[in-house]
Amino acid sequence: MSQSILDRRSFLKTAAALGIGGALASVVTPGTPFALADDGGVNIVIGRPVDSDNLDPVTCIGNVNIFVFNLILQGLVKTSDDGSDIEPDLADSWDVSDDGKTYTFHVKSGLKFSDGSDVTAEDWQWTFDRAMQYTDGNWYSTVENIDKVEVPDDATVVVTLKEAAASTLANLSIFMLGVQSKSYYDKVGSDEYMNGPIGTGPFKVKSWEKGVSLTLEKNTNYRTQGKPLADTIEFRVVADDDSRTLQLQSGDLDVATDVPFVTMQQLESDANCQAHPDPSTMVYWVGLNTTNEHLSDPNVRKALYLATDAQQICDSVTYGYGTAVGSIMAPTSQYCDKDIPAPAADLDQAKQLLSDAGLGGGFDLTLLLRSGNAQYEEVAMLLQAQWAQVGVNLNIDQRESTAYSDARKKGELDVIINGWSDDIQDPTQLMQFVFDYSVTSGYYSFYEQPDDMQKLNSQATIETDVEKRKDLYRQIQEGLRDEYIFIPLYTTPWQNAIRRNVSGFVQTPLGNYRFEDLTK
Repeated sequence: MSQSILDRRSFLKTAAALGIGGALASVVTPGTPFALADDGGVNIVIGRPVDSDNLDPVTCIGNVNIFVFNLILQGLVKTSDDGSDIEPDLADSWDVSDDGKTYTFHVKSGLKFSDGSDVTAEDWQWTFDRAMQYTDGNWYSTVENIDKVEVPDDATVVVTLKEAAASTLANLSIFMLGVQSKSYYDKVGSDEYMNGPIGTGPFKVKSWEKGVSLTLEKNTNYRTQGKPLADTIEFRVVADDDSRTLQLQSGDLDVATDVPFVTMQQLESDANCQAHPDPSTMVYWVGLNTTNEHLSDPNVRKALYLATDAQQICDSVTYGYGTAVGSIMAPTSQYCDKDIPAPAADLDQAKQLLSDAGLGGGFDLTLLLRSGNAQYEEVAMLLQAQWAQVGVNLNIDQRESTAYSDARKKGELDVIINGWSDDIQDPTQLMQFVFDYSVTSGYYSFYEQPDDMQKLNSQATIETDVEKRKDLYRQIQEGLRDEYIFIPLYTTPWQNAIRRNVSGFVQTPLGNYRFEDLTK
């Protein structure tokens, strides 16, 4: 989760914040002339705190981009609405070879892109080839195990793997592999492509005024007759939490995202609006920079772990909507080790560890914080109070989005609050961010995992037996706990609120919007 991008290694270490700077600009939509939203029909307005900034599925990063893709693109398979299974999407069915390395997908016939052109074998081949050739891409790990893709005709896609892997179907559900129009990319080029692809999904990009609003309109060539129900969906930027809530209550917005938990609680008694807490894979934790002179000592990190009361933070911040956790892996995953308890304060042991490390007199740390995030601010203040009990003076360094991201990628921090939500129904993506140092420097811990942990992760990536995978990921999660580079806090639902006359709002645990039936 997590912004415009050049490549995985550079962007994930240099990512600008999700907000957009510079002058506002209107963007002509892919394949259609620029137009304002129609007055008639079903028009849904969704308020969100920040705008998208890159709608190229291969080079993008950030949930603010990712969550939109399911409305525009469709792949061979998809996750179920409840996130528990993989279902057919544009493939009716598939066969798997005896050795588990070759998947033959049988694609629906008569598919068309939103501009009315036919989906061809060339489009499928190009979609896969581009994703696989972009080795520095953010999502390359999802295609890294693919040896080759062959598309003998418009109705068949054959994926051959380097090694059999249990994560194959989950990886193939990644938004990046939603089939896209090669001819449109060839026409507009890579820079313009960041303004949105042409796909087969229920909607297409209509207009985009950067930093203000992104409007999607109904795909009249959509394969499901009578869907979607909405004619347009406008994602409007309303940065201030209070303003977003007021606009929802006044009816200027139909849906508000990223609603503070206290507001969700208050809306439960509102006559016109209601909280809509959708189950998610969202997990929050504290990250410690192991290059800090004090935090390089694992016993000092353990002391901070023992000075943290995750349940107190969860209760104070989430107003009962969240659950304290002991792992950075989402509890919704079958591979999450739920037996690891959430961090609970043991102040005496924490003080003893700090005393043994020669820090009994206390020391200073600085927590890097993106300004404007009320939830993170509250977590920071609670940590500040908790750690003060063992003599740690936690300073809070708030920076605006761009400066925050710049400091984060340079490692100019001691402590940071991290959040993660899965994009695929498998732990391999999160583990790449932790284990592949070139991606996010050990998820901003600046800690390179030792060989034994790397070996466990490599084994878990390719293991096809579910029970054996569970044991491998159990060992990994226990290993991460014992390194004390992360202090897990809590998991939360998606923080949405809707007008009571709105129906069909679906956000899957992976964050994907499913708006075929969204209406009012």
